[in-house]
Amino acid sequence: MVQFKDYFRNPAIAPFKQATSIQKCMRAGGKHNDLDNVGYTPRHHTFFEMLGNFSFGGHSKSRAIQMAWRFLTEVIQLPKDRLRVTVLASDQESYDIWKNQEGIPEEKIIRCDTKDNFWTMGEGSGPCGPCTEIFWDTQNDSLGEDRWLEIWNLVFMQHYRNEQGQLENLPIVCVDTGMGLERLASVVQNKVNNFETDVFEPLFKGLHQVMIDAGMEYSPDINASPHKKIIVDHLRAMSFLIADGVIPSNVGRGYVLRRIIRRALRSGNQLGFTEPFMTKLYPHLLESLSDGSYPEMNFRQDSIKAIIHQEEEIFMGTLSKGLALLEPVFKQKDLMDSKQIPAEVAFKLYDTFGFPLDLTVLIAEERGWTVDLAAVEKLRQKQQEQGRASWKAGSSLMQSKTLEWKEQGIFPTFTGYQREMLTGQPSTILASQSTNDVTEDMILSIEPCPFYGLGGGQSPDTGSVTLANGSEWRVVDVFTPYERGLAIRIQPMSEDSLTEQDVLCLHKGFQLMTFVDVKRREGVAAHHSATHLLNAALRRILGKSIMQAGSLVEPERLRFDFTHGKPVDQIQIREIEDWINAVALQSVQPVVKFPKVSMELCGGTHVEDLSKIYPFKILSEGSVAAGTRRIEAAVGKAASQFFIEQDRMVTRLNQDLKAYGTSTGNGLDLKVNKLKDQVAELSRQYGRLLDKLVKAPDSIPTKQGTLNFVSASIDLGATTVPVKIHELDADIQDQDYYSKRANLLKEQEPEAVHILIWKENMVVALDQKHFPKLHAGKVLKSVLDHIGGGKGGGQPQLARGRMTDQGSFERLVQLSQADEQPVTR
Repeated sequence: MVQFKDYFRNPAIAPFKQATSIQKCMRAGGKHNDLDNVGYTPRHHTFFEMLGNFSFGGHSKSRAIQMAWRFLTEVIQLPKDRLRVTVLASDQESYDIWKNQEGIPEEKIIRCDTKDNFWTMGEGSGPCGPCTEIFWDTQNDSLGEDRWLEIWNLVFMQHYRNEQGQLENLPIVCVDTGMGLERLASVVQNKVNNFETDVFEPLFKGLHQVMIDAGMEYSPDINASPHKKIIVDHLRAMSFLIADGVIPSNVGRGYVLRRIIRRALRSGNQLGFTEPFMTKLYPHLLESLSDGSYPEMNFRQDSIKAIIHQEEEIFMGTLSKGLALLEPVFKQKDLMDSKQIPAEVAFKLYDTFGFPLDLTVLIAEERGWTVDLAAVEKLRQKQQEQGRASWKAGSSLMQSKTLEWKEQGIFPTFTGYQREMLTGQPSTILASQSTNDVTEDMILSIEPCPFYGLGGGQSPDTGSVTLANGSEWRVVDVFTPYERGLAIRIQPMSEDSLTEQDVLCLHKGFQLMTFVDVKRREGVAAHHSATHLLNAALRRILGKSIMQAGSLVEPERLRFDFTHGKPVDQIQIREIEDWINAVALQSVQPVVKFPKVSMELCGGTHVEDLSKIYPFKILSEGSVAAGTRRIEAAVGKAASQFFIEQDRMVTRLNQDLKAYGTSTGNGLDLKVNKLKDQVAELSRQYGRLLDKLVKAPDSIPTKQGTLNFVSASIDLGATTVPVKIHELDADIQDQDYYSKRANLLKEQEPEAVHILIWKENMVVALDQKHFPKLHAGKVLKSVLDHIGGGKGGGQPQLARGRMTDQGSFERLVQLSQADEQPVTR
């Protein structure tokens, strides 16, 4: 209902008097968080669909109650004797409507207090009011009062809670109702568990099939394990979040998404999955949505699956490391009495290995253990304090300094959209606060405020202010400490110390003159408008599956992240540039909507004329994550400057290479092509020389030795695996030499595993025909672990690595005397 908030306050501005909706809802953070309950109860979900109807003065309480009751008893045909209702104890009007209009017996109308039957938007300000709820009798006597299942909530928006927490009466009573689709389906289909309805049936069938394909044991009973429910529920949640443009990250909505994905993978691990599996379930999710209500789930599926798969690959390794570190903790004798994971262990898992704290808590609870969360939080805060080398705008420190302004009702008016307000306009100081750091910076809230704050990927305005005493101060940052709040950070232009007059003029009530850096603002606005056109161009040229995954707008460039499964080729880049430049040359006057081109919700600053973003030039395109690409571009004056610099560079190259061409200017092309041919020929000659060097081993001093690895531990019976070690006293920089040398040794003597070492480097080569159960990468890792550590990896037949310190021939040979030989598959 958030989109209708303003209509509840002022129904006259609503474009319609009544509305219905099917709202995608997420309960995985904030005020409403069901994440920990999913899988363990029959009703909780992270994602669900809310059916609602609304009135903005279109009908009364009595009409809303009548429609709800008739829908349930006549359309859905639920028996009246299995329904009852609740009302706010003080809401006599609703009580009388139920009793007199609908004929509900008094014993079926339950009066409740404000805790249960008064709806608000949370702790902040907003529309609110009494509600009446309709309950269904599940007839499960063992549940007591919990046998009654809430299926519909009717909220009567007749008050507004202001910033001070006081209730104000709204001029017209509005209606907001909500009924969960999954819960209604369980009632209509006579199921005691939402997961048993046809909403989830295709997903469970798909999960069972994936388990069968993986050779896993499974039970067709969906209630046999909470992990099945967690997986199918979380698949819906993560897929819809990604489809709406949320990308996994470590902050905000992205972190909620990442937690959901990782909880699902943890449940998969509990079922026995050791490889990524979530994307194999996606076709079954589409089957459950086959009515076509959400077409974006189909045409964006490649991006959705790519993002999920990447998270799976990353976290599978993290999960293995975390579980390996946790397991010994559960066996520590000194912890058996307390059964509490030390805070240091939980924090190390989180901070060093990226293992989510809530996952540590979940695993501990499954073992009957706990985690000292308060102590973990202290460790986290201590680390933050140690790492905070300097004060940063937008940080929690700045937030805390200005948060009390909200309680004082300070909500300045932003006037920066009006060009005439950008230079030399008076403003009044509403509040001021020293930063208390090594500088003399001050934080102000002013009315009106022409400075745009950091937000939505757009960098903030800068500029200056002149105090009443004539003192000039730079505006170095602008931010929004709370909703509808706006604060500027200023610092004196003069190096002189803060004067008493300055201190006086920075108090509440004093006036100052504001000067926005217009040149910077114009650069930011041009690049901001260009991001909207770029988004439209990408969807037009690459397809509607494109979703924005982040952006940064600065005076000299823009950065735009978007979901796409493969690189954007040069032909497509040219098409994108040409289309945007063609639109820009139309000189369309935007605001937020570019007629026939793009219309998107945006609160940032934009150009008044699209010709200001001409020319548009893509500077780079590349990958930032699996399924996510990034374009950096420059527009307008910044792009023109780029072209000037490019032209100067081409001129220098022409001079340096003596690439004198014709009037068509193709001399540089001819020269570059000639140089490429020469480089290719030199590369071929170098390759031939390298091959000769590889085949002339006497030219490089070599020590050789033999080591037999006992292989019983890899299920090869009592046979041994001969290993030949070769230490080279070489200083050849080309790493290909050593790989080719190892391969040559393998070809000459395929019945042995060959280890080639030089300085701190190592190559392992083996013939797969002779050793089908050995993997060179795992042999390499095993050897490195036994000689003091290192890292590396590779393919089954060839692997490269690096020791932590320079090894020697003798150290490897000494392994033959070890009790436990380093052999691995």
